[in-house]
Amino acid sequence: KLPEPASRTKPTITNSELLNGVLFVLKTGCRWQDIPASLCMHGYASCWRRCNFWRQRGGLKLVWQHILVLLDKQGKLDLSLGHLDGSLVQSPKFQGTGYSNKHHRNGTNISLVTDKQGLPLSNVLAKGNRHDLMSAEATVKKIRVGAKKRLKELNADKGYDSAAFRRTLAKRGTRSNIPERQYKHRRKLGRKPRYDQATGRFRAFIERTNAWLKYFRKLRYRWERKKCMFQAMVDLACLLICLRRVEI
Repeated sequence: KLPEPASRTKPTITNSELLNGVLFVLKTGCRWQDIPASLCMHGYASCWRRCNFWRQRGGLKLVWQHILVLLDKQGKLDLSLGHLDGSLVQSPKFQGTGYSNKHHRNGTNISLVTDKQGLPLSNVLAKGNRHDLMSAEATVKKIRVGAKKRLKELNADKGYDSAAFRRTLAKRGTRSNIPERQYKHRRKLGRKPRYDQATGRFRAFIERTNAWLKYFRKLRYRWERKKCMFQAMVDLACLLICLRRVEI
């Protein structure tokens, strides 16, 4: 359950009265002041403050983790294989943004880890000018599904080809399935890393999850000035994606 603020002087507005306004902003990508009165009669400022309150109390992440535990109990979460990938969200020069030479635009990078079927497990935001590999370890360490904190195997593209990252995964008891980079004028020494192409094809699931995130128009182009509020929008989108799979 999402936390609600307590007030001794006047009755507080319930979460159910403000949730539709927050979801409308996430789905349509509109400005907060454009929330129609038919969805929320308390004004856009109340919706923004309540979303910020959920972020400050960690309510969005807690509900997301609770949903992951429910999916695990229902047998709909497969941690035998995971996928790691990054996705750039174009943005003006706000807090936590940077220019990506790869995409030739300014933005924020979303590093995401999913289970075998593409359900999001954790995410980390980074500047667009940072390499995906720099956020990989932090993203993997944030995996929490009850008492479970690791995947048996992790899929990633050749952008994550790093001996140090493979050693980090091995210490956590996770096998890495990452293809090796091919260099024209350089030969790598030592044994070639293991890569199974049949397992690597399952990485298409995280590409589908990235498309699901961009389905929420608030995450298609970043207009949130504060990085913390954009993080709240990403967490809420991941929460909703997982919530669709829960059997009630």
